[in-house]
Amino acid sequence: MKIKKLSLKMQIALNLLFLIVMIPLGISVFTTTSTEIAHRTSIELVSNTKLISDMTHVYVNSTVENYLRAIAEKTKSLIEIYYNQYASGMVTRQEAFAEARALILDKNYGKIGTTGYIAGVSSKGILAIHPASEGVDASGYDFMKKAMEMKNGFLTYEWQNTGEDVPRDKVGYMSYFEPWDIIVWASSYKSEFRFLVDETRLKEKLKSLKNGETGYNFILDSTGRLIYHPELQSLDMKNLDDPSISTIVNMMSEAKIRNGEIIQNSYIGETDGQERMISMTYYEEMDWFIASSISKKEIYGILYTLGRILIFISLGAFVVMNFVIFWLLKMMLTPLKRISSAVNQVSEGDISHQIDIYTADEIGAMTGDINHLIEGLNKVFCRMKHDVEILNSSIQDLSSSSKEIATTSNEQASAVKEIVTTMEDSDQLSKGIESMINEVSNIANATKEKVKNGVNNIEESLVKMSEIRTSNDDTITGIRSLSEKIEAIWEIVTIINSIADQTKIIAFNAELEASAAGEAGKNFQIVASEIRRLADSTVNSTSEIKSKINEIQRSSDRLITASEDGTNKIKEGDSLTQSLHQTFEEIMESSEITAGSADNISSSIKQMVVAFEQILLTLKQISEGINNFVISTNSNTEISQKLKDMANSMGTFLSYYNTTDVCSMDQSMERKPESKG
Repeated sequence: MKIKKLSLKMQIALNLLFLIVMIPLGISVFTTTSTEIAHRTSIELVSNTKLISDMTHVYVNSTVENYLRAIAEKTKSLIEIYYNQYASGMVTRQEAFAEARALILDKNYGKIGTTGYIAGVSSKGILAIHPASEGVDASGYDFMKKAMEMKNGFLTYEWQNTGEDVPRDKVGYMSYFEPWDIIVWASSYKSEFRFLVDETRLKEKLKSLKNGETGYNFILDSTGRLIYHPELQSLDMKNLDDPSISTIVNMMSEAKIRNGEIIQNSYIGETDGQERMISMTYYEEMDWFIASSISKKEIYGILYTLGRILIFISLGAFVVMNFVIFWLLKMMLTPLKRISSAVNQVSEGDISHQIDIYTADEIGAMTGDINHLIEGLNKVFCRMKHDVEILNSSIQDLSSSSKEIATTSNEQASAVKEIVTTMEDSDQLSKGIESMINEVSNIANATKEKVKNGVNNIEESLVKMSEIRTSNDDTITGIRSLSEKIEAIWEIVTIINSIADQTKIIAFNAELEASAAGEAGKNFQIVASEIRRLADSTVNSTSEIKSKINEIQRSSDRLITASEDGTNKIKEGDSLTQSLHQTFEEIMESSEITAGSADNISSSIKQMVVAFEQILLTLKQISEGINNFVISTNSNTEISQKLKDMANSMGTFLSYYNTTDVCSMDQSMERKPESKG
């Protein structure tokens, strides 16, 4: 049953491998071919569009050239007639030239298209006859230099008239009349010759060009009028809902912007509704859009045929491969069945048989190796039976010894654990003492710092008390000085009063003199009255000043008395502060001694704690070593028991196998393996 499953798995795996290889390969071939076909078709479509564009350009240019040639040659012939009249003496040279000039400048005869005209240019580039710029020297223009060199023939150049935004292509034909040194120049803008193009003849030329079986070419203008189309006459350019029209309109806009370049796109055919590839270019002078298209169905028809062929080939290869795989698996699995049968016998305990070998390939070599393996197993099992018996005896002795060691180790481990417990309690007690001593030391140090701060504060208070005493003395001195200055003010006020009294007497006398003088002393009397009134005001003011000075003196006396009382209080406070400072210094000396003693005790306790921890650590290491030894001893006991169980199990296992009859140790080791062919 297992062989059948392996055969099925191998067949499925190989089929999957075939599909994994063939499917990507087929897709790759299909994609590459599709891309190449699309690329080549695109190149061919562009080439075809360019060919049609070139053909149209040639056709239009030849039509324009022939038209202008006819005008120029005809005009030259008429000028020659006027010249012959002059040469024969019928008219003067001026009259003949005037006739020729009138012909060229005639509005009907000389007009070409909308803006074109006929002109006469000298071989030196002077506009001898011109409808607008007669007599102008145009020899500096590049196109005129070329015309002066050619004198006869067709010329294309760019020109921009006054009032125009951009230059446009202009064409002209030249015919030189040597006797009068006149180049007859018939010219106009190229875009004005659309009326000359014979569209019927152009259609006949384009009918011969085809793109495969379903492809076609067409030409249309900006209005949607089809210049050439194999089936339609015009397109409704306003019907943008039609995807075909919409795509063509968009391409026309792009082609107009990229004037002269060929653009490509895909669209739904305007006649058959099939998806098509299209290339388009713009012919500005004619306002034509030249396009070529081909059906994608035709392009990829060969590709679809190739895809079907690849599918049929792949299916055929798949069927053939399965037949080959089936035959190979049968050849490979038959010997494997014999090997499987022998291995089953070994798994059931029979290792006394060998496998027959029929092939000389890798499977035959593998069969020989299996025979050697079976023979080796036979020898190994014989040796193992003997070793198991010896192992059982040794394990029994090891188990007894391990049990005795385990009992002794457990007793020692128990005793060490009790010692460790006692030391741990002592260690915890010493750590508690250390913690309390540290707390006492911290409190003592904190007290010392606080006392030191108190001493500093008292010293600052002493300094401030001294400053207050000095300031109070200065205040008393200032008040006494103020009293002395007030006394001086009294003297000044007395002098002012005396001056005011004298002023009043003088003013009174002046008034009397003024009254005696009559009208002459009237003004002086008014001044004397004002002076007397001012003197009265001064006396009143000095009286008020005296009153204020008396109040200031009384206040100054009270302030001196209060300051002297404050001085006595300050002296008492200074004495108390000095006494407090001495007391705090004594407290600080005591706190420093206390803090030093606490630090010494803390250091001693720490050393004791470290010693306890080292002792405890050593005891724990001893305990851990004894525990490890106990664990190791117990492990040895367990291992001995497991080895005993394993030996018994191995003996039971070996008794399951059927070895050869001759199973002695020496014979088993001396036998050499034999292999079959």
